[in-house]
Amino acid sequence: MKKLFLSLTFLAGAFSVLKAQQPVYAENRQMVVPEVEFFVPHWFATAQAGAAYNVGEDKFLNLISPHAQLGLGYQFNPYWGARLSLSGWQCRNRYAYPEVKYKWYYVQPTLEAMLNVTNLVCGWDVERPVDAYAFAGLGLGVEFDNSEAEKADQRFDIDFQKLWHDNRLNPVVRAGIGADYRLTENIAIGAEVNANMLPDHWNSKRGRNDNRDWQFNALLGVKFTLGKTHGKTTPLYEVNRVVEQPANDTGAFTYVEMPVDKISFNVNVYFDINTSYIRDDQVSKLTALVNYLREHPKAYVRLSGFADKDTGTPAINMRLSNERSQNVAQYLWEQGISEQRIRRFAKGDTVQPFDVPEENRVCICYVYDPDNPDPQAFKY
Repeated sequence: MKKLFLSLTFLAGAFSVLKAQQPVYAENRQMVVPEVEFFVPHWFATAQAGAAYNVGEDKFLNLISPHAQLGLGYQFNPYWGARLSLSGWQCRNRYAYPEVKYKWYYVQPTLEAMLNVTNLVCGWDVERPVDAYAFAGLGLGVEFDNSEAEKADQRFDIDFQKLWHDNRLNPVVRAGIGADYRLTENIAIGAEVNANMLPDHWNSKRGRNDNRDWQFNALLGVKFTLGKTHGKTTPLYEVNRVVEQPANDTGAFTYVEMPVDKISFNVNVYFDINTSYIRDDQVSKLTALVNYLREHPKAYVRLSGFADKDTGTPAINMRLSNERSQNVAQYLWEQGISEQRIRRFAKGDTVQPFDVPEENRVCICYVYDPDNPDPQAFKY
């Protein structure tokens, strides 16, 4: 028993001496690329109401009718979006002689392409409160309940020329402009005006030259953004190792730079939905990665491509993640980084490294020293 106690005491003392002789390491982190805001594609919904003006033969105010519109859209990038809208309500007109005023009802589903003019001219800025946009599209007009015009035609024997009965279908060409003012990240109020070109039978009458009919709408409403509209990249750091050494007999410590034996450099390259091309706002990160690899010729880089499991099928997502890592690797090759220093993987949607679905449309690039790798380099 006494021998066992002496052995344990000796081992404890030896361990304390060895521990005291080991240098104390710390990390010196230097930021290479600061965090950057980036755009996130997202859905949005709109609800609007206002007035419609139908070109006719009466005073302006007598041709004003109520109008409402609901919309569901998707913003693909800072500039382009698309919207499916359903608008309609009531329209009014007048027959000059004998004087007859009548109204009918309609709905107009339309598909519109949208251009954010503010971002196109001034560049995308997540802090900007006002966005102006323009749009144009095609739709289908459905008119119904033209009973007032039918009764007037029978009563006064009016020749409406293009009087329609029951329901009517016709094409609609629409274009307009609008502006939104953001109240919160997900709610904005806005105004919109649009012009609609319609067939000549729209108002049951024929113009002087059998021209198209026109309707103009002015709307006020609210826009709801569904999901995140932007995110932030992770700051990029160069990590060097430093060791604490006694400066004098007093026991004070100073930091001494040591050779880099731990390479840590993360780059997350994000992609738009269902795409694998490298976005312009991601090139600066890859430039920093290339510069780092040139400064550390012994370093390797591991590229892991991912896809958002909330969209697409597993097979499509696997192909997409492979193309994403392949395009990043191609960029590095074109910048002179040897193929032997690149390790490439495709994870599909089998792993989701981030909680936000949009952020999983990514290629994670991790630089490491093959002789002394950081275990986190192989986390994904």
